[in-house]
Amino acid sequence: MRRQTVPRAVRAEVVRRWGNDCWLMLPGCTGNGEEDDHVVPYSHRGAASVANIRRACKHCNSMRQDRVLSGFGATLHAVIGPPSCDLMGAVEPYLGAGSIVVSHAELMGALCSEWTYGTPSNAVRSAAGMAWDAAYRRLSKEAQPVDVWFMRALPATRSHPRMLDEWVALDYDIHVVDDGAGAVMERLRQRGDAKGMEIARQWYAMHITQDVVDARLRARHARLVELGLRNDWTAGRVEW
Repeated sequence: MRRQTVPRAVRAEVVRRWGNDCWLMLPGCTGNGEEDDHVVPYSHRGAASVANIRRACKHCNSMRQDRVLSGFGATLHAVIGPPSCDLMGAVEPYLGAGSIVVSHAELMGALCSEWTYGTPSNAVRSAAGMAWDAAYRRLSKEAQPVDVWFMRALPATRSHPRMLDEWVALDYDIHVVDDGAGAVMERLRQRGDAKGMEIARQWYAMHITQDVVDARLRARHARLVELGLRNDWTAGRVEW
């Protein structure tokens, strides 16, 4: 699809009103507004208007790849926590009709229904990871106003090693489910899940807590308010 040409007068007004710093702030952002970026992507019929254009650096404009700012299309949730924590159980009370759930653990279970009686093989983990990545790539660009829930242990993949930073930049509703290192490691020991214990150690090395995530989201939200893209902190967020 050919990119839409933004009129010079629109670009000038965007810079006057919203500034010339990169609005996306994705990992690797240079901070410099070098290109015109559609908040609602052009592929989603987003207009070349002052309301819908913000300046972005070349890196972020390319990296975004039509992923939506949460609420400008799908409302996007991310639920993370170390292995053996019941992410699905935490989320179920908040799922509505039409909610879409992408869970790495559930994908492993679908591929090998008896994995709960042992531990999933590396092949099953890898296949589930590939399926999760494919669903993430597609649903993070969803133009329809649906609720999408992404669930996994570590907020990182090979193609998106700083996924948590990306979620913050795109203002996902992020929740942390963590029963505590002692309880998590004991459950994994009882299961004999060596791979799960390795992932849990990686999780705790990242020092992710809900308070840390909320502080980052509030700072990002404040920036989006300055850019005229947000006005209500609670919009699209679940009250846990």
